[in-house]
Amino acid sequence: MLNSLILLALLSTASAEDFTVVSEDQPAPFEGVLLSVPAVAEVLAQHEEIKMKCDLEIEYQLDKANTQCKLDKNILEARIVTLEQQYKEIIAQKDLVINKQQAIIKKGAPHRKWLWFAGGIVLGGASYYGIEQATQ
Repeated sequence: MLNSLILLALLSTASAEDFTVVSEDQPAPFEGVLLSVPAVAEVLAQHEEIKMKCDLEIEYQLDKANTQCKLDKNILEARIVTLEQQYKEIIAQKDLVINKQQAIIKKGAPHRKWLWFAGGIVLGGASYYGIEQATQ
């Protein structure tokens, strides 16, 4: 297996000058490894098979990562929608509480504030006059 991988690497990087077809009893023009035609066909077929497997694995991993990315995006979008709804509900509840508190304050406030103010001045003046008379 290791020999076929080394040979595959050598064949994949070989140029036209690095190999030649020789017939039986003919000397090779260079030093190297001699393979039979079926062996070369097997090495080339293995190379194509490995390349196709690699391409399929790359395509699978890319598709898997793309699907995971889309899933994560959909989850985040759903989370955003949920958080926006929660935010709107909280704001509506706070507005309701504020409106009720304002109604309570208005209901408890005196209707005739000027009468209360005038009454406070008269009462304060009378208290001052009474204390002044008591200390003399």
